[in-house]
Amino acid sequence: MDSRGDSSSRFGQYPTISSRNMSSSSSTAFFSANQSPSISPKTHQELSESTRSDAQYCDSFDPLTSSSGFQDPELEFQPPRDDHNAYTSSASVSYNRVRSCDVFLGLHGQKPSLLRFADWLRAELELQGMSCFTSDRARCSSRRITRKQRIIEKAMDGASFGVIILTRESFKNPYTIEELRFFSGKKNLVPVFFDLSREDCHVRDIVEKRGELWEKHGGELWECYGGIEREWREAVHGLSRVDDDWKLEAHEGNWRDCVFRTVTLVAMRLVGRRSVVERLAKWRDKAEKEEFPYPRNERFVGRKKELSELEFVLFGDEDYFELKAATRRKSKGKEKVVWNELEKEIEMQKLVRKTRRKKRSLKIVCGKGVACVSGEAGIGKTELLLEFAYRHHQRYKMVLWIGGESRYIRQNYLNLYQYLDVDVGVENCSDRARIKSFEEREDTAVSRIRRELMRDIPFLLVIDNLESEKDWWDSKLVMDLLPRFGGGTHVLISTRLSRVMNVEPLKLPYLSAAEAMELMQGNVKDYPVQEMDALRVIEEKLGRLTLGLAIVGAILSELPISPSRLLDTINRMPLREMSSSCSVLRRSVFLLQLFEVCFSIFDHADGPTRSLATRMVVASGWLAPGPVPASLLALAASKLPEKHKGGLWSRLRRAISCGFASSKSKRSGAEAASMLLRFNIARASSVKLGFVQIHELVRLYARNLVLVNETAPAMVRAVINRGWSVESADQIWAVCFLLFGFSNEAPSIHLKITELLFLVKQVILPLAIRTFVTFSRCGAAVELLRVCTNALEAADQTLVKPVEKWLDKSLCWRSVQTSAQLNPNLWEELALARATVLETRAKLMLRGGQFGVADDLIRKAIFIRTSISGEDHPGTVSARETLSKLTRLSSNVHQIHNTSP
Repeated sequence: MDSRGDSSSRFGQYPTISSRNMSSSSSTAFFSANQSPSISPKTHQELSESTRSDAQYCDSFDPLTSSSGFQDPELEFQPPRDDHNAYTSSASVSYNRVRSCDVFLGLHGQKPSLLRFADWLRAELELQGMSCFTSDRARCSSRRITRKQRIIEKAMDGASFGVIILTRESFKNPYTIEELRFFSGKKNLVPVFFDLSREDCHVRDIVEKRGELWEKHGGELWECYGGIEREWREAVHGLSRVDDDWKLEAHEGNWRDCVFRTVTLVAMRLVGRRSVVERLAKWRDKAEKEEFPYPRNERFVGRKKELSELEFVLFGDEDYFELKAATRRKSKGKEKVVWNELEKEIEMQKLVRKTRRKKRSLKIVCGKGVACVSGEAGIGKTELLLEFAYRHHQRYKMVLWIGGESRYIRQNYLNLYQYLDVDVGVENCSDRARIKSFEEREDTAVSRIRRELMRDIPFLLVIDNLESEKDWWDSKLVMDLLPRFGGGTHVLISTRLSRVMNVEPLKLPYLSAAEAMELMQGNVKDYPVQEMDALRVIEEKLGRLTLGLAIVGAILSELPISPSRLLDTINRMPLREMSSSCSVLRRSVFLLQLFEVCFSIFDHADGPTRSLATRMVVASGWLAPGPVPASLLALAASKLPEKHKGGLWSRLRRAISCGFASSKSKRSGAEAASMLLRFNIARASSVKLGFVQIHELVRLYARNLVLVNETAPAMVRAVINRGWSVESADQIWAVCFLLFGFSNEAPSIHLKITELLFLVKQVILPLAIRTFVTFSRCGAAVELLRVCTNALEAADQTLVKPVEKWLDKSLCWRSVQTSAQLNPNLWEELALARATVLETRAKLMLRGGQFGVADDLIRKAIFIRTSISGEDHPGTVSARETLSKLTRLSSNVHQIHNTSP
């Protein structure tokens, strides 16, 4: 290699080589410095389209044919800001202003996994406020030094650190070797070995043509250097002299750790970046505690094919196997593909048949960033997604798990703000000439979440149990919530729908016979032939449904009962009558009988009465989906009536529970929840301590066992007694769905007026305000207050009705004709509560620019307060001030609109 004697270049000029190694284009490296370490999570600005289009690798254009890509000698530059989450608009500056950057990120190769890792590392550095210059110089080199090439050289010279990603191909790339020599000489080299071990990079093994690295990847090295070894030796020797703490290895199982470690090392040595280290430490601690919704299933069996297919769909362009359907002569039809499941890998065996037609390949859409798994309830969709997330979580910055139930999916999606450091709340109306509508505010909040997910920082967004393609509140498509496909973030969906968003889902099959047997056997692996036959009968009757198999395995592990005896007990178990006909439940009567066996076991453990665990399951049928505090379930269960049973039911319960000790004392909520977990009726939350989630199919069965008026009031009163809290917001919404008529639905249950007043003042008003202000869910908050107003008006009508009982009339010495006259204090409290709700609605309508509706609501509130409390009461004065503000703002807006051209 020529020495660096050219005064026009700091790095000299490479010898002439073939075009396959050195293209004739100038550099397409880009410089993007856009954040400082200061945190201000309240503001986020979208990266400009010009920056997004220019911030790509040099393979985005053809260096041999492009005539306009680099004619202009200016680069997109973004100076650091105080807000580490905000991107400034790009500004074009001359290369003379590119004097320094924090990190020069060098790489070589076009492997998709390498580019994905490099994108993540660059984006993470910039997110933490460190300017980064990225370049693959081998793809953007030229025979003569151009102005663009000098920009790269200036960036290297001014970089505080050189982070060089090393692959096996890097050691035959002269530019990577030059970067290693340069930064090791400055003692600011941070090497990242990508799918490579530091032990593979010894000079002796490669120079002396020994070792695996030389044999496979060292053959072209000397052609690039014209046979000169000195500079290459210096580069590798410099690499070996780097401190071991600064040598990082990135492989499939530690991407996240490697990215965070790289950012931490650089931040520790940069002036003014110490806060980045603390911020990353807090993030990692938060991710470890809140990343996964449930603990990993240690007894997960099978699904090797499905896990590989999901990996292929999401990472299909990253060196994964290719599926084909080939044909041969003398046979008809496509080639059959058979999966052989081994302990460590999957082999795909092709049964080849002859045919006269030519071979055809089956194209499979992959690598687009979205995968969908469909199947019936209880087949194991959630367990499959959970196992995939645990296996591949290091490829993502964090796993974001949300429930897909249509009434709650938007709220669950907006709850991601706490992990993405964005503000989705309603901002103050500083521009009086332009007041955003409710729909615009909601779209803005959603777009802020989407924008964060569309960065090069990869997340895994899991939507579990997607009920519908449309949102329940406004019928908008769920697609509007998701980031664009093909970006850094991947989306994984589980659903019972046959098709979602034009994506062909992976149909989840039943477990194989061997897998089903393994799941049922539990801790006991050796059964006699007769018992194994009983297990096969149970497996057949359950239809290999994963939930039923897991419950059977738990019963056999927890109780000293044989499979044949369990089979006989299930067959003899009477099935209770359900309040409604549910097609999902009617498909498997044997599974419902198995549920009843579990309930009988719980009842025997608690004594002669219906157990707390059973009643917790019944109460859960009316709660919101997702983890629920065990204490709340126990409180709701304690309000349910205890039913005694005898006869055949009691005899069966004693027969199957002979080995399960009965407790004379009442069990606590935690103990009952533990029993539900042990029998796989529920799963524990790994995010919130003391929270459990009853399985969806079990909740559905419990909800259909009894009428809503028999059990739902107990759950409602339990939620009311706990009062308002952020953790119970979903459960409060579930109560509201039962109490009020949303979307022209009739209320399911009714409360006493005193209970309704407490619910409105202490629970519903805080929920509506938080939903509006914190999450910008304006439509849901306004609709909640509307139906709440209707409920208060209906309660008021019951008080002003004439008294029909003679005894009530004779209680007072004066003539009484209505219940309001019997309870004047209650009537006044009800009226004032209605005024408060009306005033709150008026204030929210004011924020949405609906001045006419707001004026009508606030005048009704003023009339009620004046009639009851008088003109000088603080509540009346406050309502009049709201009316004055409304009138003033409305007139200002109309005046501006009339004067504007």
